[in-house]
Amino acid sequence: MNPALRRTGVIALILLCALMVQSTWVSFFHHDDYDGLLNARTVVAEYEVPRGQILAGDTVIAQSIPTDGGTYGYKRDYPEGDYFGNVTGYKSINYGASNLEASENSLLNGTSSLLAFDDFWATLLKENKPGGNVVTTIDPDLQKAAYDAIADTGVKGGAVVIDPKTGRILAQASYPGWNPTEVSSNNGDVAEPAKIALDESGDMLDLTRQEFFPPGSTFKTLVSAAYIENGGKASDMVKAGNGYTAPDTNHEITNSSNQCPNEEYTLEEAFALSCNTTFSRMCVEDLSVEQITEITEAFGFGEEYETPLPTVGSRTGDLSEKAFRAQACIGQQEVRETVLQNAVIAATIANGGERMAPQIVSELTDSEGNTVQKFAEDDLGRAIDLDTAQELQILMEAVVDHGSGRDAQIDGYTVGGKTGTAQHSEDGENPDPDHGWFHGWAMDKDGEPAVAVCVFLDSYGQGASAKAADISGALMQQVLEGGE
Repeated sequence: MNPALRRTGVIALILLCALMVQSTWVSFFHHDDYDGLLNARTVVAEYEVPRGQILAGDTVIAQSIPTDGGTYGYKRDYPEGDYFGNVTGYKSINYGASNLEASENSLLNGTSSLLAFDDFWATLLKENKPGGNVVTTIDPDLQKAAYDAIADTGVKGGAVVIDPKTGRILAQASYPGWNPTEVSSNNGDVAEPAKIALDESGDMLDLTRQEFFPPGSTFKTLVSAAYIENGGKASDMVKAGNGYTAPDTNHEITNSSNQCPNEEYTLEEAFALSCNTTFSRMCVEDLSVEQITEITEAFGFGEEYETPLPTVGSRTGDLSEKAFRAQACIGQQEVRETVLQNAVIAATIANGGERMAPQIVSELTDSEGNTVQKFAEDDLGRAIDLDTAQELQILMEAVVDHGSGRDAQIDGYTVGGKTGTAQHSEDGENPDPDHGWFHGWAMDKDGEPAVAVCVFLDSYGQGASAKAADISGALMQQVLEGGE
């Protein structure tokens, strides 16, 4: 071989080895430094163009606004404050993103394939491409009304309002709320204390979907559904009385007051009076574990809804022992429900037994407002027969007409529902003030399902379920009357 070529080959080999050593050194020992530089550049580039908006109707609930200069061209802003924090979440340089800001991130930051046409033109014209917009199903006025109503009670709580025919969520309010603006600040000196304060307060926890609670007597709706689905009727005579002791226990189950002194009532009356003794006995003597489990699963227990906001699954807990079932079937023991799940139950009954998937995003658009994806309703199938749903409607109408849910009445409209009072204890020994629940629905003037609702009041105490019914009635009336 030519000596000159040999020397050239040796030099090339040495350089190749040096390059491999350098590459290995960087990859294994200094990758964090380079990742940091790359990430910093990526973040700066992301904030050079406006991130898309999140809207409730025509109301902007998240947007990017220009900064006054500095490293980043834009900053995130949430003009409606506490009302929508549980829906939008935050978008932070320091802490990432949450809620819709996280689930719809690629659309909002402009990298989604749905915006490929915009990307082509932006590249061709050498322009920065703004992100797309997320349009929610939320009615902004209804959301604010729900939030304010719970805030006025002075306790924590949540409310969900659903269109029974489509599953679209019209309001999903959690109180206390939180304003994502500070935690989304580009200034770490502002964002850090805001994040610490929110973490310590727990206010970022959405009480409608990220936590569940004992549902109290609203669970009797599902017990009644199981009974009717297996051959029962609203007109059936069922056992009641003011006390019932389940087999193999010494614990007597009683009613909240002496409202059920008779030995028997029709199921309709026992439901309207909310006789604990009736439904505890029913789950021990008339229904099997399989029948109870089957009906709860048909309505969505165990499912972690993605609206696209993730929701914890509701559960019945252990039903194997008769003593457990006696307590579980009045919404105590280990039964836990989310506010969203309880709203879905009411919506399904109003919709004739057809369960629709709850959803909070209506459509996605480009930066000019042109639709790039529209979300149709998602039918999850029939939870119960139409006949069963109609029998349950009779029971729930009785509650509002002359039972414990009279505070939910709306003049001129057919309204049904179920109240619930749930005992609980943080330390397992000393009882806390009772939770209050109401879930229900209303028909429009033509008798078609128009709205379903669930309101939950955390540790409200005396009168909790009546207050929840009152708030529910007001929210449903607002929907029925078009926000007037």
